[in-house]
Parts: sequence; structure tokens; C-alpha cells
Amino acid sequence: MGVSVVITVYNGARYLRESIDSILGQSLPPLELIVVDDGSADETPAILASYGDAIRVLSQANAGQSAAMTAGIAMARGNMLAFNDADDVWPPQRNELQVSALTRDLSLDAVFGHSEQFVSPELDEDTRRRLAPPHMIFAGEVATCMTIRRSAFDRVGNLDPEYRSSYFIDWLGRAKRSGFKTLMLDDIVLLRRLHENNWGRSQSQSRDRLLLKALRQHIVRGRDDVPGDTG
Repeated sequence: MGVSVVITVYNGARYLRESIDSILGQSLPPLELIVVDDGSADETPAILASYGDAIRVLSQANAGQSAAMTAGIAMARGNMLAFNDADDVWPPQRNELQVSALTRDLSLDAVFGHSEQFVSPELDEDTRRRLAPPHMIFAGEVATCMTIRRSAFDRVGNLDPEYRSSYFIDWLGRAKRSGFKTLMLDDIVLLRRLHENNWGRSQSQSRDRLLLKALRQHIVRGRDDVPGDTG
């Protein structure tokens, strides 16, 4: 057994190869890498085909990241799950660090780590300056910084496709209410690429709407868990 890694991609050919190579080149290779092509119309299918049997590919009509992620998880054969976006990069020892932590402490459901942001180096100087974040490194309680036991994921339940790209806020809220036990490593486990087409930047209104919806649902569920609370 081992880690099944799922990448979802939609018209992400520009950075996809670097993302895939960073996972295939891990010091502890994953059991498998599943890439779900969510209806791409660019060079994504050709790039995926070039890897042959090194990766597993699922192509589907565009349905949003949450639905694509759920489809990839359904294919997974590993006893652990991990995720990446098509424009981000894993440091070489990411998989080894998180698997080791889960192996040492069998009571853990999942392991997170820190994310280091970087502005994509091919961008011009003005764009790089504009995109530079105030903080480069943060504790990543996000899907792409997590390795989780498959049994723990199944216990919490699937991602909600209604949230499309804000799915993890809803899912993590459900996980924490279930008594989810996690560890935050001090290590950097994700290199998060900043560029002009990041979903949160290009679709900020949709992102904010879905984020608020997920937070409201989290609050409502929390109230429902309090005996005698009528709001």
C-alpha cells in the first residue's frame, strides 16, 4: 500500500509538467499518481499522454475542481491520499516526511505542513512585484498540504461538488467536528505558484461567494451540534 496522489487540471498545460515531475521524483515515490483532466481544451491531454503508464489519467467534461477531485479519489488504490494543483510543486522529500509521520503515530488521521509561495519566475518584473505576497511561508491547513489516511477520509465523507473550488473549507469543517486528529509539520511540503491565472485571483467573486457559503454552512452545522440551541 502507499499514497495515491490526485491532481486535477483544467487548461493547466503551462505548469502541469513541472507539477507531475515533482511528484514522480519524490524521495519516497507514491503508489500512484492520478491526474483528472476536467475538460481541458489546451495541450493538457497531449502532456498527459506523454507520460504513458507512469500516471493514471481520467478525462471528463468540465464539472469543477471538487467533482474532479472526487472522481480521482474514487479511482485511488492507496491507503493514504494526497493532492496537488496543476500549477504547484512538491519539494522532493514531501511524501517521505508525511508518510513517516503517519507511520510513527497511528492515532493521526492526517498530516499537514507549511506552504512556501513563489511568484512564477517567467513573469515580467512588474507582474512579479504586483503578485508578491506579504508572507511567503504559512502553515498550510489546506488540501494540497495534507496527506490523509484513506479510512479517515471515508469516515468524514466525500467533497461537496456544490462548492467547486472552495470544497475544502466545507470538508475540513466536517472533519474537525468528527474529532479529526492532525499534525502540522514544521517542514515545507508545498511550493505554491503565484501567477495571473490563479483561480482565487481570476475568479475572486465566485471564490468569495462560495467561501462565504461554506462558512455559513459550517456555522449552522455547529449550532446543530449544540444540545438545546435554537439559534
